[in-house]
Amino acid sequence: MHKKTSKLLLVTFLALSLLVTLTGCGGGQEDKADDSASNSNDPMDYQGELNVAAQNVNETVVLAHIAKVLIEENTGLTVNVNTDFTGSSVLHQAMVQDEIDVYPTWTGTQLTGVLGYEGPQMSSQETWDYVKEGFEDQFDMTWTKPFGFNNTYIMAAKEEVVQELDLQKSSDMAPYAKDWILAGDDNFDVRPDAYPGWSEAYGIEFKKVLPMQYSIIYRAIDKDEVDVIAAYATDPRIEELNLVTLEDDKGFFPDYSGAYVLRGSIAEKYPKLKEILEIISGEISNEQMSKLNYRHDIETVNPEDIAREFLEENDYI
Repeated sequence: MHKKTSKLLLVTFLALSLLVTLTGCGGGQEDKADDSASNSNDPMDYQGELNVAAQNVNETVVLAHIAKVLIEENTGLTVNVNTDFTGSSVLHQAMVQDEIDVYPTWTGTQLTGVLGYEGPQMSSQETWDYVKEGFEDQFDMTWTKPFGFNNTYIMAAKEEVVQELDLQKSSDMAPYAKDWILAGDDNFDVRPDAYPGWSEAYGIEFKKVLPMQYSIIYRAIDKDEVDVIAAYATDPRIEELNLVTLEDDKGFFPDYSGAYVLRGSIAEKYPKLKEILEIISGEISNEQMSKLNYRHDIETVNPEDIAREFLEENDYI
């Protein structure tokens, strides 16, 4: 009886040992396959899903879908897109918490918003260098090279007003601003890179400054509820509403070059990903971005269709 029990125990032990060994080998091979897929020189071997997000603004919505198409056409990855974020700080926090992997943004927005920069004006290259280094050091995130356009703030007024008063540059508003209402996007009235800093630089104060949801400022000026708006330079509604932009002759507004931000761990896991996103770096001018925005805002074309057509027409995919 004792011998039979010993034999049974021995057989059971050997069977369990073999099972553990096989399971260990199987798991190791699976892990090795995953590592091989992500570190492969061929991006089509990449496996998994990426989450691309954006603020709910025409430009970043289109750019998020451009990222999706670029990634899915050039890698084995699938991409989920969420463009419901209402602000850059919320978007950034989502990446800090590893909820998203890639998002489009502007250098000037993250320079003053996330990094809290309050120093002297910097060039486009200096601004990009500063945010790239800051994000890598503080958040383990990296930036692609800029797309090419600079969507900075620009003052705009109705064509008839500009012509009647012979306004050409922002300084020309000095005699009239005390009787005018200025509209800007959320927090434009309090951010140092917006109205407070602009007012100090120009020595001009408006009768009232109204911060509002960005899309509403165009409705407000079209209905004569405000006199001047702080528009985004690439917005197609400037042309659509026959508005005229005024030169920032003091060079106050910071550079707002567009680019993608990636989580460092994602860039490391998929070494060719950043290079793929940089296919469009330096390729989108202010005029080109305005046209893409026009298709989104005025023609109401699906953003993924806008993205795919742009990439195909220019042989980027």
